[in-house]
Amino acid sequence: MEKVHVEILPGVGLGKLRFGMSREEVKAIVGEPDHQEVTHYGDDASDQSDAWEYHPLRLDLSFEEAEEWRLVIISVSSEDYTIKGSSLIGLDMDELMEELDILGIKDLEIEDMSSDDHPDQKLIASEELGLNFWLHRDILEEIQWGPQFVDEETIKWPE
Repeated sequence: MEKVHVEILPGVGLGKLRFGMSREEVKAIVGEPDHQEVTHYGDDASDQSDAWEYHPLRLDLSFEEAEEWRLVIISVSSEDYTIKGSSLIGLDMDELMEELDILGIKDLEIEDMSSDDHPDQKLIASEELGLNFWLHRDILEEIQWGPQFVDEETIKWPE
């Protein structure tokens, strides 16, 4: 059976999923999550996030109360997800940097995000596209992205 690749759309979404969708709209596309957790991430009472995990799809989705519980972050960790047709999960750092260059993603910043819980972790980020590439031991394990912004506080929701 042939694998189905789902296209990552920077600033827009993933396949049929679009940033700005309600939780109900998302459920109509991918169904109930395998795991769901609401957390507080700031001082304000409305600083809550509802994180959904779809284990078999290796897909995580986050909705924020401050954005009226709309979809604001997508994370994937399977080679079935592609950017411009290229599968990146599993590439080592050199291969990833070369592939991103070929794809025309050049505004990259590399940051060491290692901690006691996550040793040897790096983040490669494209601020222009809102893409985050998470590497562990120099292997790409996760791609995370969100919508584009008009300014620092205003989200440009996709059409």
